[in-house]
Amino acid sequence: MNRSLLRISLLLVLLTSLVGLPAGPAAAAPPAVTGLTTNGRVDPLGIPGDTPVLGWVSTSADRGVTQSAYQIQVGSSPGASNVWNSGRVTSDRQVNVAYGGPALAAGTRYHWRVRVWDQTGTVSAWSASSWFETGLLSAADWGAAAWIGKPAPSYVTWTDYTTAVTFDLNAVAFGTFLRAGDLNNAYMWQLNVGPTAADVPRLRPHLLAGGAYTVLGEVDLRPFGFTRAGLLDGPHTVTYELAGDTVRTTLDDVLVDTRTVTGRGSGRVGVRTHGDESATVTALRVTRPDGTVLAEPDFRSNPFDAGALDGRRLTVSGTVSSLLITTAEHEPLLRTRFTTTPGKTIRSARVYASAHGVYELSINGRKVGDQFLAPGYTEYAKRIQSQTYDVTGLVTAGANGFGAALGDGWWAGKVGLAGKGGYGDDLALVARLRITYTDGTVQWVDTNPGWRWTPGPFAATDNQLGETYRAQHLPAGWNTAPYDDATWQAVVVRPSDTARLSPQPDEPVRQTAVLDTVRVTSPAAGVNIYDLGQNMVGVARLTITGRAGDTVRLRHAEVLNRDGTMYTANLRAAAATDYYTFATGGTVTYQPTFTQHGFRYLEVSGLAALPPAADVKGVVWGSDLPRIGTLQTSSALLDQLHGNVAWGARGNFLSIPTDTPARDERLGWTGDINIFAPTAAYLSDTRAFLGKWMLDVRDEQKANGSIPAVAPATGGAFEESGVGWEDAIITVPYSLWHGFGDLKAVQENYPAMKRFFDYARASAGADNLETGRTTFFTADWLHLDDPSHQGVLGTAIWAQDVRMMAEMARATGRTAEAADYDALFQSVRQAFTAAYVADDGTVLGGSQTGYALALGKGLISDPVKERRAGEKFVAKLAQTDNHLRTGFIGTPWLLPALSRIGRDDLAYRMLLKEDYPSWGYEIRNGATTIWERWNSIQPDGSFGPVDMNSFNHYAYGAVADWMHQNIAGIRAAEPGYRRSVIAPRPGGGLTSGQGTLRTVYGTLSSTWQQAADGLTLGVTVPVNTTAEVRIPSDAAYLVTEGGAALPGRAGIRAVRYDEADSTTVVTVGSGTYAFKAAAVTVPPAETTTDAVDLGDAGSEAAHAVTGSASSGTSVEGGLTRRYSHNLYPGSWFSAQVTVPAGRPFRLRLRETWASAGVKDYDVQVGDTPVRRVHLTRYAGGQGTTSHEILVDEPAALANDGRVTVRFTYPSGNPPGVYYDASLADLWVLPV
Repeated sequence: MNRSLLRISLLLVLLTSLVGLPAGPAAAAPPAVTGLTTNGRVDPLGIPGDTPVLGWVSTSADRGVTQSAYQIQVGSSPGASNVWNSGRVTSDRQVNVAYGGPALAAGTRYHWRVRVWDQTGTVSAWSASSWFETGLLSAADWGAAAWIGKPAPSYVTWTDYTTAVTFDLNAVAFGTFLRAGDLNNAYMWQLNVGPTAADVPRLRPHLLAGGAYTVLGEVDLRPFGFTRAGLLDGPHTVTYELAGDTVRTTLDDVLVDTRTVTGRGSGRVGVRTHGDESATVTALRVTRPDGTVLAEPDFRSNPFDAGALDGRRLTVSGTVSSLLITTAEHEPLLRTRFTTTPGKTIRSARVYASAHGVYELSINGRKVGDQFLAPGYTEYAKRIQSQTYDVTGLVTAGANGFGAALGDGWWAGKVGLAGKGGYGDDLALVARLRITYTDGTVQWVDTNPGWRWTPGPFAATDNQLGETYRAQHLPAGWNTAPYDDATWQAVVVRPSDTARLSPQPDEPVRQTAVLDTVRVTSPAAGVNIYDLGQNMVGVARLTITGRAGDTVRLRHAEVLNRDGTMYTANLRAAAATDYYTFATGGTVTYQPTFTQHGFRYLEVSGLAALPPAADVKGVVWGSDLPRIGTLQTSSALLDQLHGNVAWGARGNFLSIPTDTPARDERLGWTGDINIFAPTAAYLSDTRAFLGKWMLDVRDEQKANGSIPAVAPATGGAFEESGVGWEDAIITVPYSLWHGFGDLKAVQENYPAMKRFFDYARASAGADNLETGRTTFFTADWLHLDDPSHQGVLGTAIWAQDVRMMAEMARATGRTAEAADYDALFQSVRQAFTAAYVADDGTVLGGSQTGYALALGKGLISDPVKERRAGEKFVAKLAQTDNHLRTGFIGTPWLLPALSRIGRDDLAYRMLLKEDYPSWGYEIRNGATTIWERWNSIQPDGSFGPVDMNSFNHYAYGAVADWMHQNIAGIRAAEPGYRRSVIAPRPGGGLTSGQGTLRTVYGTLSSTWQQAADGLTLGVTVPVNTTAEVRIPSDAAYLVTEGGAALPGRAGIRAVRYDEADSTTVVTVGSGTYAFKAAAVTVPPAETTTDAVDLGDAGSEAAHAVTGSASSGTSVEGGLTRRYSHNLYPGSWFSAQVTVPAGRPFRLRLRETWASAGVKDYDVQVGDTPVRRVHLTRYAGGQGTTSHEILVDEPAALANDGRVTVRFTYPSGNPPGVYYDASLADLWVLPV
């Protein structure tokens, strides 16, 4: 008997549920075509030249509309088809439709439109015209454009000089860099008094070469009259005199050391502290032997890119390495002047540009483009992105000024945990300006030796350390035509990197929001802290008033200390501090250009009058991904959690998917996006963004197929990787295909995925157990004292790789490979089960993560072991009162595993917890993004381990994937949502839920509300798709659509009832639907044929109620009741009732409950099983619920009007795991 389908019965309303239902009348009007995209983007400017893929969305007010054919036209102007006309193509395809015209030309705009035919053959109107435009596609397209910049910094000529530093030694040690070429190559002379009173004061000279320190000796300073206490009681002045290979050190006019050293011939000076070391510098002077002053900063602004400046006192502490910035070392401004061709009219103008470093262009004093931090982050040794700008509105007839500012960015700035200059410090710009006139002629303006440069206002430009902007060095009108640049210098031409240029394939970093200050505090005199109310990524924008020479300092933090001051220890070496120095007195608005910070709180100091709240904003930056998904519930906690996840993605999707946007890391960690990519696909259209990042991954792939832990891997960072990290090369393309139907992502990455897969397969070996790729990274990162067995983790992830590769191989026509991988997956499952799952269901290691992976990924091949593992999992969670202990690997699978074993109740219970550790605990402690660790703030209010304590780290936000699939109920049944499932699972006390997802076919939505009279569910399904709608209900006949019975409703194709999870399953075509599942009320208002008051002796006697020895009666939920007893599998009770003879009937039951939980029991009529009841109650305490069972099995209907109904706690159920049948009332109703 197939009890998932309703049987043929006397119910006319159900008669047609066994067959497909009519899709409704033909569409009354043709669909409309909108939402045209190219490579997943709308009107993209400057795309690469490979074959683009096109897509569109059709809309219709009618139901059940599908596409039967399409026609695409591509032309050189809107509506034209002179480039390509597909003709009428019989196909329902509207996603990933490959352009079929001639090869794309560089720097060319292509206009295109599409029309479609529906299932009736009715053709739509042509869509509005869209377009895509190529960038420069080859090195030849860049013509003679040169890479230009400023000459080598002047400090390379600093050979013999004397450096005098006046300082207060605050703690442990203070170092001075001498003859520093960069922060990896220098002398470093250190004054060190140690951390304890017993330590000896010493001078410790070092040679820093290639990033490694060598101690050149130690000088005891006590013989010279210095004590540890005296050195800690400043101020003091130390002088270092460098002459040839000799370095003389004088401390407070006492010569303490003279030594001969080699290794550094020239370079600038700097300051250095590490760990607990700290010093405050009040004066610095660098002079040549003839007395010429090379540098003497006045400390009105910070002459370094690190440290904290307060009243012309610069304190450096913690891990700081910073070199002096003189005016000559300021980042360059570049400019040229050009004149348009006289007598001609400009039709269009484009700029094509890229840089070593980051750049911002301007024409005639106006910013070019709306993006920031171009050209973005890639593995520059292999690929540098170029950008295309439409500057038609900026170029004017006659003379024009063309300017550029450069900053360090990822090229020369601090990246990850390493120092600066990962690719060098030779900032350079390459650009071509193309002016097209109405007569078809073209004028080019290229970067070339004729450009000029001068030191600009940007004294420091570092993503981690911050920006130092000295407005007095900004020449007024420098980027306009009239400006006289006679005092500027000629640029130098750098070695060309044009061969590495390729057009940026995704959306750039843009301003995506502006936040207002919500609160201002003042923890100290002259210091304000502005709370923006949201942990964000970007920069501040301030309107400030000051005097000439005033320097305002901006510090950034994610959270505050308990005393209200800025908590920045978790930023480690990221100073995250910006400085602005006024050129003249007055009021200005300052927004940094060449840095970025992760912060909620902004500390402002250094001004006589600090700005009011209205003048301080947070400018949110991020890769400009279209936001496509929403989720709203009746729970403010869950809405905040979802918002936290979304904000975490916004902040960490900046050119690459980072791990944290605040501290000194900000790398493209493969492990983080490996687990978050499916969630991200519910929030934003990640196709172009993650497609670009997969280029970075492929650029970093090693010859053996393995992948580093980060991509890009600047300077070979984190070359070691392992299971759960490098697997992103498979899981990320899979997420793009699954979420968007992006088969191009699979095809482009398949060769690289295959190389990695072969490498991983060899690592797993003949036993199919992955233990070979276990490395430092192979762990359930940041779990809470619940370690997992490495083989369990490795093999579970390997199994997922195999399953995904099988699906993608099949999708790309690699049938032989798919069959091989299918068989391999089953072998891995069997090996996993045999090696790691005991007969009693224990998963080796016994961690929450181990169970979550084994169950959530469906890796236990033995059904008995799987059931027992589910019981062990529930028992494991009970040990921590259902609090999670999972880390990065396990958390995404925790709730899915519970749902898979039918324990949505526990999933909701964990999701809604607010005490430690939980997502709600973070929110209760002020979180507006997801934390890196569950104990980022400890229960006692202290902070978690400072070495890794980001407050914006999206990994644990992967829980939103479960929220979208179970609260909104939206998931893909086919890649790209060509077929979808709408299956909300109300629970946890929620009374409503709403989710939308703008799929590649259109908007898919689900809106439900639970009320006393039942559940309403509104559904919208895009044109050319179908959905399986699963409506929680006791029976299909209780469900209506639009107020009418389901059969015959337009758009409904099939109806069935799934007893396994008590849902009515309705297959629908496109359109908007309004379903309602009526509530089962007790006592029934309808006519009954019998009623049993269980637990009442008289009623039980009248109905011959009997039961097993364990069955009994009591009062629960205020009602008498009878139970079987869940401690005794196989226990039962039964009652004889009167029913309509030979006809279907309904059993309406009132259950009693002692508390929240899950009931699981069997119901049979006579000898015929009719239902396995599996009920979940989320409310705590005693109470009642009601439900109904339709009895229409032919064997059960063969009666004379009197039947025995039996309720059994299944013999296969473990004692006490589920609740048994506990009934207060039973009614029999006719159909």
